[in-house]
Amino acid sequence: MNSSTLTRSAATKLLKALVLTAAACSTAGFCNEYKAQVLNQVSENKPNILLIVADDLGYSDIGSFGGEIATPNLDELASDGGSKLTNFHVAPTCSPTRSMLMSGTYNHLAGLGAMAEWVADNQRDKPGYEGYLNDRVAPLPALLKDAGYRTFMAGKWHLGMLDGQGPDSHGFDDSFAMLPGAGDHYSDRGLFPFMAKTPYRENGKPVTLPENFYSTRFYSDKAIQYIDSVIKTKDQPFFGYLAYTAPHWPLQVDKKYSDKYKGKYSGGYEQIKATRLTKLADLGLIHEHATHSAGSGCYPQWQQLSPEEQAKQARMMEIYAGMVDALDENIGRVVQHLKDIGQYDNTLIVFISDNGADARPERGLAEEAKYVQETFDNSMQNIGAANSFVSYGGAWAQVSNTPFSLHKGMVTEGGIRVPAIIHLPNSQAHEKAQTLTEFASVMDLLPTFLDIAGAELPGTEYKGRKILPVVGKSILPYLHGEQDFVHKDEVYGFSVHGRQGLQYNQWKLVRLPAPFGRGKWQLFNLDEDSGETHDVALENPKKLQEMVSRWDTFAASTGVIISDKNVRTPKECLIEQEDTLANQHHE
Repeated sequence: MNSSTLTRSAATKLLKALVLTAAACSTAGFCNEYKAQVLNQVSENKPNILLIVADDLGYSDIGSFGGEIATPNLDELASDGGSKLTNFHVAPTCSPTRSMLMSGTYNHLAGLGAMAEWVADNQRDKPGYEGYLNDRVAPLPALLKDAGYRTFMAGKWHLGMLDGQGPDSHGFDDSFAMLPGAGDHYSDRGLFPFMAKTPYRENGKPVTLPENFYSTRFYSDKAIQYIDSVIKTKDQPFFGYLAYTAPHWPLQVDKKYSDKYKGKYSGGYEQIKATRLTKLADLGLIHEHATHSAGSGCYPQWQQLSPEEQAKQARMMEIYAGMVDALDENIGRVVQHLKDIGQYDNTLIVFISDNGADARPERGLAEEAKYVQETFDNSMQNIGAANSFVSYGGAWAQVSNTPFSLHKGMVTEGGIRVPAIIHLPNSQAHEKAQTLTEFASVMDLLPTFLDIAGAELPGTEYKGRKILPVVGKSILPYLHGEQDFVHKDEVYGFSVHGRQGLQYNQWKLVRLPAPFGRGKWQLFNLDEDSGETHDVALENPKKLQEMVSRWDTFAASTGVIISDKNVRTPKECLIEQEDTLANQHHE
């Protein structure tokens, strides 16, 4: 067992002993001195915690996970005694993931069973589908605040828009938050016809953005500001939540970043995917002959595009890469600041993406396309600028999620498996970098943070109200080599927008409605087929039945309500094109 873990555990036991023996103390001075020693010991074992979340970043977009985009700062975080978690799972979309992060339990219980923007009529006003983080959970920042932490966040909230639903009402001492799920990266201009301006709040109060605003840079500046405020004026550790909106659409970034990648993507989707597969194998993240998704027939192949279309697609991926590059640079600024002020060695740093890369069509969904066309300048020479609004579509999204199937919004691995890096404080750090392959989930972060803070899980009651128990488990014993897994023989279920899935050990159950599936259950063995290319349901009828039964139990216990409407999908995507889904499908 790690020596620092022993110290933390011993200190916790000593504190409990103090409570039990205080009455028996005959010498008050001795008792006070003893208590002070224990409290100091506990305090020394409370590191800062910095959680960094990227928005819609694909599994293989960063260098240490197989990507060609320059991400030296994240790569160093992984290589400098850090741990890469290659089997880390989230929800298929933004706010469900964030609700699981903040609660340690399933989004269907925490209030985001569906994104607020996509609640179906049969889900509306049902428990777990409130569209905001509900009061049946104890929020992570509040729990860490109770444990003596100063808490702050900067970036995307997406867990409630109304008064009483923001970060200032959930335990954050300081917060600068973009309330909705998406925003212009250069201003508060609304992205949708129903939202003229994107609402921002600092400590719950409306704010005006500065003229030089760029989301990635500004959120980093705010994080540094809040860190300095804690270090200079407060004698306590901090919990910081840095929730970037990059590289979520709209694709916008200064040309100095995007122009670094000129010509990089002119070879097209298949070329970049092949390069990433080779690098993933070289890094030991996949086997050389591992299965991988060939991609959905919903999206064209490179050779099917005209030269003009190829040029525009290549440019959009250049801009996306530039956004990731800028994201990494600014994460590096924050990490370097921690080093400069002597706090890096005393900080647990966690980096994840909130879901897989997004396949949103270039000009948005059908009802948005007219607004985008009339409001923004998306000419070839202007895309990526402050007054443009494009996204890079499903073909590039599938490349970003290499080697997995599909993308954000799907219960396949491309939607829910994301890059994750954990860098432990120096007292607990490993001499060498680790690549860890066992299953873990975003729900595990809350108990992990409480564990490293020496705090207890909240149980079933918090501040006089009944709450749901935490589902996640601390990852620390796995990181320290004290156990070989985080979860064993446990189900992990996921459902959003009419799509359902469940994982139990190596088995994966998936049901996708048209056009990405046929509404029938499929079964995959992820140990042999992480790309979910071969449905083995017919070969394993008993296993299929067993997994469906597990799904039924999971759905009943978590209050899953299957949407009675399907999410809109690209009109060109016809189920007849889906060669990978054409063979065997099952009820």
